[in-house]
Parts: sequence; structure tokens; C-alpha cells
Amino acid sequence: MEKRVTGIYVAVLIIGIAYAVFAAFSFHNNVDIRMVNKEFAIWDDQMEMRQEGDVYYYSRVLPLENTNEKVIVYNTAHMYLEVFIDGNRVYALGGERDRAVKTTGHYWNVISLTENDAGKEIIFQVTPVYRDGKPSGNFYYGTYREIEYKILAGRLVRLVLSGIIALAGIVMLLYGLLVVKKGQDAEVIIQFAIFAMMLGVWSANESEIPDWIFPGSMIIVFVTHLMLMTMLIPFLLFLRHMYHKGESKLWSFCCYINCGVIGTRLILQIMGIYDLRETLFLTHICILLFVAVIVGMTIHEIVMNEFTGLVKINSICVTVILVSTVLELVLYRFSNKRIPLGSIGFFFYIVVMGVANVRRSRELMEQARESALYRKLAFTDELTGLSNRTAFREDLEKRMAPDKSTGEERILPTVVYMFDLNDLKKCNDTYGHDYGDQYIKMAADTLKKIFVEEGKCYRIGGDEFCAWTPYTFQDEINEKLQLLQQHIQELDNKGFVVPVSVSVGYAVYQEGVDDGGLYSTMKRADVMMYERKQEYKRRKSGT
Repeated sequence: MEKRVTGIYVAVLIIGIAYAVFAAFSFHNNVDIRMVNKEFAIWDDQMEMRQEGDVYYYSRVLPLENTNEKVIVYNTAHMYLEVFIDGNRVYALGGERDRAVKTTGHYWNVISLTENDAGKEIIFQVTPVYRDGKPSGNFYYGTYREIEYKILAGRLVRLVLSGIIALAGIVMLLYGLLVVKKGQDAEVIIQFAIFAMMLGVWSANESEIPDWIFPGSMIIVFVTHLMLMTMLIPFLLFLRHMYHKGESKLWSFCCYINCGVIGTRLILQIMGIYDLRETLFLTHICILLFVAVIVGMTIHEIVMNEFTGLVKINSICVTVILVSTVLELVLYRFSNKRIPLGSIGFFFYIVVMGVANVRRSRELMEQARESALYRKLAFTDELTGLSNRTAFREDLEKRMAPDKSTGEERILPTVVYMFDLNDLKKCNDTYGHDYGDQYIKMAADTLKKIFVEEGKCYRIGGDEFCAWTPYTFQDEINEKLQLLQQHIQELDNKGFVVPVSVSVGYAVYQEGVDDGGLYSTMKRADVMMYERKQEYKRRKSGT
């Protein structure tokens, strides 16, 4: 499910950004401005407002002081704007009203004044692009430079927090790709990282500073909507891993619903039927649906399971976000001052949850390493480093397992070899176990060189070894046995306390003969090895 959903929202993101670039170069706001002077700035918002139908009028008499090199800056969001001084239009914002992209975007309108404007009436005629739109009543009056400082300084904290959130997402993405690398833990970290990066980009756009730098940019408008739409999916994919019911189809349902909403909104935008702003309520409905699902899953977690771990931390962090966002709205409502409490809440969430997930992934990685170590110890012969009898049985079972793609119970052509060290008992009894261990390790190193490259080699007893390789031709078996004899002879020529010699038996799996599978093949190889060992003893005794 995760791969399908991820593929969908990545495709949507690419299409959306491509359309945003197209829109940015295809649709331009017509800005008719008499003069732009960018020198100094202070602010003043003493404007009178009246409304006639869908049109809002803001007016006031300009100061009698010298208005030369003074400006009025007015921020609009999805508004058409005309400005009149003494009845003459000096500024207009708005493209073709019937174009495919209706919005004018977010625009910082700069109206420059001259010394002749002092004492004259200025009127701002504002028409919302969308029916539910309502213009802002805040105006900045004075010199450009101080207004710019006021605007940027008041929003800089929000932008910095957004940048830190996005940077944290990038760091976690690199951690997931380069450190955790694979498995469910990596997927959780990567999904959270993608959510953090999208949240950072969306929050940065909401700071309004990009709008000041790139006024009326369609790319900013579309990217803001795309981030809000698509970041819900990686957030849900990340979140569901915290719950015992993480595999519930309800999570998948939410993701697919959001993918459908994203596709619908983009199609309506591209076809020029509805702007993304007009269909924003669909994403709001998705958010409410997701909140209900998360609350329900959290309640189920508390009732059915112990309320601990990441679920508890996540619940606390989400509460912090809600409280901080509500406080920001209340303060803005009563004091008209924007304090970035919501951004601080999101920053708190990303940092706390990011640290919690990284810590959890490190714990799981450590557990995995310990598990791998224990498994290696359980399946490895300590003396030789070869796999042991337990590993041999498990590997044979895997080679006899039915093919996963076809379900066919066909054993692949296999050669099983059995080996026994001659005179190991004599070596131990006469010269001690240190020499016996040395004998075993010499033989093990030799077997590794010949059989490990194409198959696998095991020590299954004190002086017993076995190996298996895929079967191709009898000549290949003969070559391996001849090479083994050559290496054993070289060891013997170097001199050891006892003659270095290995008895070998082998058998090729035969369907219809080996009813017990490769275990039967192993028994036939063991019989041949025993016969060769007896021949060695007879030759040695001279009988």
C-alpha cells in the first residue's frame, strides 16, 4: 500500500509543480503603476472602509506634509485592486478576469506618491477574486525602506522556524537513506522526513516573506496548495506505524481518499473550472476526516493496549500544536499582532517526534545487530568459522522448499559431499587436542577454498564436514575432488604430526530415488564416504 500511495503523491507533486511553472510563465498580473520609488518607509493604517456589493472601498485624505518619496504598501490575497488619487487611477492589479487561473496570488502593492498628492483623497477599490474572500484592512504608509524592515522583521521568526523544520526533514531523510537504509524503520523515518520538508516549505510560504520577494508569483500559490494537499499522506503513512492497528484498511482508505481529492483539485484547476483556492474546502474535509481517524485510533489504543511510547508522545505534541495555533489566532483577533505560536508548535512537534523516531530506530538497529550476532553464533562453528549442523539442516530445507512464484515442489539439481578427516583420533590421543584443532582448521580452510564460492560448506561433527553445490556436469564434480586431493597433498607434503588425509563421498540428488529429498542424498554420500574411509584404513594396514 505504501509504495502505491507514495508513487501517486510523488506523481501528483511533479504534475502540480510543472503546472505551477507553466502558470507562472503563462499568466501574468497586469500591474499598472504610476511610479515605483523604493527609498524609505514608515506605516499608517488609518483608512475608512465602506462596502458596495462585492466591492470594498478604503479611503482617506493624504497628509498635508510633503508626500514626495512616500509610499503606501497594501497586501492583497486573491484580490483585484484599483487605486485612485483625486479621482485619477494611479494603480491597478489584476489580469484578464476570464483567464484559466483566476487568482492574482498574494501581492504586496506599492503605491508611490509625489509632492502633488499631499492633501488629496486616495481610494483603494478592492474586489475579491472569490466570493468568500474578504480584504485585509491593514495599510503601511511612509518610506519604502522602513516598511520593508517592518514587514520582514515581523515575519522573520516564522520564516526561520520554517527553514529549521525543512532542514530537519532533510537531515532525517539522509539519516533514513544512508544510516537506516532499508526495512520498516527506514520507511518510517523517510515518511516523517518528507512530511517535515513539506511542512517547512508550506510554513515558509505562509510567512508571506516569499510574497514580498516574488509578488504575485503563481509558483508560490500552487506550491503552497500542493504542500498542504500532499503532506497529509506521508504524515498518515508515518503515523500508522505507531498503532497496533497500523495495518487497518482505514489508514489506506484515508490515503486513497486524499489522493482522489488531490487529483480532483488539480484537474479542476488545469481545466480552468475551479481554482485551487475554490476547492480548498475538500482538503479541509480530508483533514477533519484524518483527525477523526487519528482520534479514534488513539482511543482504541488506550482502551485495547497500554498507552505508552510514541503514541503518547505524538498525542502530547499534537495537543501543543492545537493549543499554540488557537492562541495565535486569539491573540491576532484581539491585538491584531501575529505571534508565530503555531509555527513554534509545529517546530516543537518536528523536533520532539524526530528525536523520538531516531532514538527508536537506533534502538531497533541495535537489537537487530544483537539478533544477527546471536544468530551467527547459533549457526556458526566457533573453531573453523564454517556453518554448523543446524545451519546445514536449515539451508537444505530452504533448497527443498517449493518455488514461491510457481508453488512447484521441485528440488533443484544438487550435489551433496561428505568429508571425514583420517587419523584425527590418533592426532588427539597422541599429540593432544591443540594439534587436533589445528588439523581441523587446516582442513576447513581447504574446503572453503573449493566449495564456498559456488555452494556452502559446514562442519557437522568433530571430524565430519559436508558441502553442497548446484549440479551441472559430472566433470565439474571430478574437478572439485581432484582439486581437493591436490590441496590435501600439498598440506601433507609440508609435514604434520600425522598424515593429512580426507575421505570423501558424494551423491547427486535423483528424483524418484531420494524419497527423503536431499537428506536421502546426504545418506548416499555418507555411505560412499564411509566406504572410502574403510579403503584408507585397509591400505594403511596393508590388508
